[in-house]
Amino acid sequence: MRAVLIVVLYLILATSSYKTYDGYKMIKVTIGSEKDFLMILDLESKNLLTIFAESRSGHVDVLIEPQHAAQCKEFFKSKGLSYEVMADDVGVEVAKEKRRLLRKSSVATGEFSYDTYHRYDVISDRLAALAAKHQTVAEIVDLGTSYEGRTIKAIRMTANISSDESDDKPMVWLDGGSHAREWVSPATMMYIIDSILGEQETDKSDKMGELLAKFQIVVAPCINPDGYEFSYEEDRFWRKNRQPSGCKNNKLNWYGGCFSKLCYGVDNNRNWSVDWGRTGVSTDPCSEIFPGRAPFDQPNTKAVKDYLEPLKDKLKLFVTYHSYSEYFLTPLGYTEDLPADHEHHTKVGEAVVRAIAARHGVHYVPMRAAEMYPCSGDSADWAYEGLGVGDSYTIELRPDWDSWKVGFELPEDQIRPTAEENVDGLLALIENIKYSRENNNGTED
Repeated sequence: MRAVLIVVLYLILATSSYKTYDGYKMIKVTIGSEKDFLMILDLESKNLLTIFAESRSGHVDVLIEPQHAAQCKEFFKSKGLSYEVMADDVGVEVAKEKRRLLRKSSVATGEFSYDTYHRYDVISDRLAALAAKHQTVAEIVDLGTSYEGRTIKAIRMTANISSDESDDKPMVWLDGGSHAREWVSPATMMYIIDSILGEQETDKSDKMGELLAKFQIVVAPCINPDGYEFSYEEDRFWRKNRQPSGCKNNKLNWYGGCFSKLCYGVDNNRNWSVDWGRTGVSTDPCSEIFPGRAPFDQPNTKAVKDYLEPLKDKLKLFVTYHSYSEYFLTPLGYTEDLPADHEHHTKVGEAVVRAIAARHGVHYVPMRAAEMYPCSGDSADWAYEGLGVGDSYTIELRPDWDSWKVGFELPEDQIRPTAEENVDGLLALIENIKYSRENNNGTED
């Protein structure tokens, strides 16, 4: 059977446009300043490497094509940048993951499992099934339509959901899947939804009931469905959405077409309006961190904006889930200046990482998002400054920087524990937001 699966895998790769990444190198570069980061960003602009994961702790993971490996290594040495080869052939890891996914059985319509990663239609069907099963506490929210025509779905959960009073409750917003290749993010969102509705974590049913009585909780598991699907079908490490973004380096030919190539995709987490386009971005439409031509010019971000802006007075907590590196990131992301709520954010972060560690012993690190390298236009900053949500955070899920060769390929046996620890983290987070402290204790400590 194993031999058959391997043959099937290679037939799929040989007869499709799926990017194999054969011979690509995954290299972790140690950097000590923004200047170092900008030098690596310049290499990306010259098509010598791809920044695979942005650092918040002195490292940058880069993906290098085999023909550029020697040149990049020599550059790192010349600039005094130490580096470590995490994977000498990324294609081997991609093929391994493909084989693991092929071994998993598909689920029935409306079902979900946490021993494999699922396609977007499975996520959507599960949301619909949950809303149908739990009609008194759950309903589907259609946020909008992606560039390729997929419905961006969320689920709203609260007690007595059909009553007028439920609309007036304080709101918690959670989202995942902003970046296509971060598959564990939508999976974690689905587990949190299942847990809130009593399908998982059944020992916490009373606690979840209390939350639903107090709050309306809206979860959008995958706000970038086009990119997510593309990462399954074409390119495992695709980050952005799939809307055409312009010409490479913005260079047109004499006939108005692209001089070298047409680029696709905008970084959804650089497309929000707060400090848009200033730092931690690239003007090259082919870059992984291209922020678009203007804030909210992408259907993904505009859909969330249009839903949340009219509800901003009710919104008490905003959390966006990404991967990887195991961080709890507090405001702000675009400046190293301390926000007014910094002391409160510090207390919240400490409570959340304690709760996460208590489940499986994994230690996330709390820090301000901009402590190493600021970036403009991210969603948590938009919620914090644009909507005035004092509790607005980013959670970077497993793995950490050092425990896995290719960080976005988190093995399937880590999906459930990642999700479990983040259910506990979320409960601690909600207990410690300003709204909860003020309403449970009378005053914030």
